[in-house]
Amino acid sequence: MTGCMAPRWRSGREGFTLPELLVGAAIVLVIMAGIVGVVDPGHAASRAQPAAIDIQQRLRAASESISADILGAGSGPMNGVFGKALGTVVPTVLPYRVGPRGDAPGTVRTDAITLITSGSPHVAGRLREAFVPSNGIAQIEPGPGCPVGDDACGLRAGGAVLLIDSLGQSDLFRVDGVAGASLTLVARGAISGRPFPVGAAVVPVTVSVYYLRQGSGADGSQVMSGDGDQSDLPLVDHVTRLAFELFGDPQPPRLTSAGAAYSSTYGPSPPRLGVDDVRDGWPAGENCTFQATAIDQPGRLSRLGTGTTAVRLSSGVLTDGPWCPDGLAPGRYDADLLRVRAVRVTIRAEASSAAVRGLDARWFDHPGRSRDLSAVAADQQVVFDVVPRALQVGR
Repeated sequence: MTGCMAPRWRSGREGFTLPELLVGAAIVLVIMAGIVGVVDPGHAASRAQPAAIDIQQRLRAASESISADILGAGSGPMNGVFGKALGTVVPTVLPYRVGPRGDAPGTVRTDAITLITSGSPHVAGRLREAFVPSNGIAQIEPGPGCPVGDDACGLRAGGAVLLIDSLGQSDLFRVDGVAGASLTLVARGAISGRPFPVGAAVVPVTVSVYYLRQGSGADGSQVMSGDGDQSDLPLVDHVTRLAFELFGDPQPPRLTSAGAAYSSTYGPSPPRLGVDDVRDGWPAGENCTFQATAIDQPGRLSRLGTGTTAVRLSSGVLTDGPWCPDGLAPGRYDADLLRVRAVRVTIRAEASSAAVRGLDARWFDHPGRSRDLSAVAADQQVVFDVVPRALQVGR
């Protein structure tokens, strides 16, 4: 007897053979590779774009801060002191760092600058008694514009002051203490060390110092900003280049008048003919910016051009003298610094991550590890000129 069996349905195939599986996997891999090729460059570019924006923002921050301080350099005080800007009597744009941690006198750096300005048009006061730096105690007489009842005329501990006499000798100090009209002054770096007579001006100033600090760590090289004394902080990171070029008046200084209004176009006015300032090493009637003949006092500085357009001041011009107040003063400076009229600033910054810096040294001061040109943030550079308002040629 033949039994009945339920029907068994079979598909056309039981499964895939090994060769078929291998072919299918290869097809999937090709497809995935195409997808990754489309997606990954977009992901890399998304990293490069924020890096480029970050570079621009850091350049803008550094440029704005530096240009603002250069613009104000040399301003004040105008009333009853010199009859002209501070920067036409003493150097207020210096190609080095001032202060206890600063550079030696006579240094010229392309990656550092010190800017000095007086925020107020008023002078804080004048010396009531002769001041000897080694003593450190200055007695002042309040001048015009001082707050009523404030014998120190607004000066407070920690502030910076310039002492300047009628012959242009100047030194920078920190106010270390105030007791009525008595100030305790501490030298901020190298000074002349020479006494200041009664009547010398006591000018409150602001000191701004910028320089490039080389580094190889996480922040790379940094633009540092401070006061050259107690403050020294990073302004922006990953700056590969910071350079300052100084431009100056091509004409030597000249005396503009005689008699009661004895003055000069720039630089400290010399003693009268036949009169000697015993504190310096110059002959009678002379100083670091003026010579003396039998009948007049011509400018000592060389002529650098035929017109009035500011010319570039090379390191040689700024280190060959004549020296103010003279070549023996510990805090001496080259008299050509008195002719500075403009500053050219160059700042170059890089991406903070090596992952978005490429290998080509033409684009990157510090090449990174990215091999994809579509996914890099190249170094960026700005160059700009600033003319301090108080130091324009012809003022």
